[in-house]
Amino acid sequence: MGFNWTAPFIFVFLLLSLNTMVLSQNNTRKGKLFSIFQIINFPNDGCVGSSSRNGTCYTSDECITKGGSSAGSCAQGFGVCCVFSLACGGTTSENCTYLVQASTSTPTADPCTFTICKCSSNICRIRLDFTTFSIAGPTVGTASSTVSTNGGSIGDCTSDSFSVTSPGNNGSPLICGFNTGQHMIVDSSDLCHKASFDFSGTAVSRQFDIKVTQYACGDEMGGPPGCLQYFTGNAGQFASFNFPTGGTAVTAGVTHLSNQCYTMCFRQEVGKCAICYNTVIEGGDADADIQGSFGLSISSNAAVKSTVDLGCSQDYLQIPGGERDATTAMFVLGTIPTIVHDRVCGRFFGFGTTADTVGTIDNAESICSAQKPFRVVFKTDSDEVLGTGADPIVSEQNLSPGGIIGFHLNYALQDC
Repeated sequence: MGFNWTAPFIFVFLLLSLNTMVLSQNNTRKGKLFSIFQIINFPNDGCVGSSSRNGTCYTSDECITKGGSSAGSCAQGFGVCCVFSLACGGTTSENCTYLVQASTSTPTADPCTFTICKCSSNICRIRLDFTTFSIAGPTVGTASSTVSTNGGSIGDCTSDSFSVTSPGNNGSPLICGFNTGQHMIVDSSDLCHKASFDFSGTAVSRQFDIKVTQYACGDEMGGPPGCLQYFTGNAGQFASFNFPTGGTAVTAGVTHLSNQCYTMCFRQEVGKCAICYNTVIEGGDADADIQGSFGLSISSNAAVKSTVDLGCSQDYLQIPGGERDATTAMFVLGTIPTIVHDRVCGRFFGFGTTADTVGTIDNAESICSAQKPFRVVFKTDSDEVLGTGADPIVSEQNLSPGGIIGFHLNYALQDC
């Protein structure tokens, strides 16, 4: 089939006609013919590159100038999907940037610091998604029948650590260990943010791949101000940092981090008026000593059991308006709750006062709330309680399940 010259001829004719009109209206100065490259324009929208990383649609020259790399085309071939990946010491003001280090025991820099600046004055929230995050963990404890001598360093990030600053606002807590699949969101600052890793000389494999997304003011996906984590959808899971979320069992050495104080927020979806939480791993009854995916602080007495409200002062979850039914351990929207508490801690997730609250399985309760906005606050202090006695009331490590676990919970929104 021969080449059809009709369309290009019409385009050139219209282009020349346009230039003639401009020259006739500006006959007091010299005109300049328009170039096709001056006419083509496209928005710098987000795009998905050939490497499966997200990028921004720029011209090839713009991408090179900004320090990105081309990962395929966009804008019907007139632009390139420009992907920005930073190594230690890098700076970015792009909306979508990746902070990357391949698996290694010898990081390229220590400390390894990234500078993240707002891409526009209208940015209010900056989110970091940990696609991969594995660095040295904290000093671990052990839930057992013997009294540990690990001391106050349990849960401390004494080797590696990571944090994000937000000048003028609250930054992130200090975290370490395994955090793949987790995320953080901080309120943006005009003074730029520092995402910093500190590494020790310990020969441990370290790897991270962190996606940084900037959200404009008013963009709901950025989450409410002050919420370090934000979850959407009718159901899902959330966990304390350094919890091994990929496991099917909770070993005796699972240890939550020290000095955590942050809020997790959950979007109220259409037609939903309450939210319920329960453990991902229930564990066995108290006699079986099988750990579930919840354990914070000491028990309320010599038996391993849950603790509530004023009994939770060091490490706890705060669930505003938390409630459940007394007989079914469930929640019925619109009924008057018979058990209401604000905080939960101890060895099981629940409001019961006995070791086996419901049937023969511990951690079987659902704690629910109709108080809006939906949120949970996580608080831990600087030291684990390690008394000299062997009872769980004086030592967070004594007996199983331990009080050093942290949490891994399901959430489910409830119909109105």
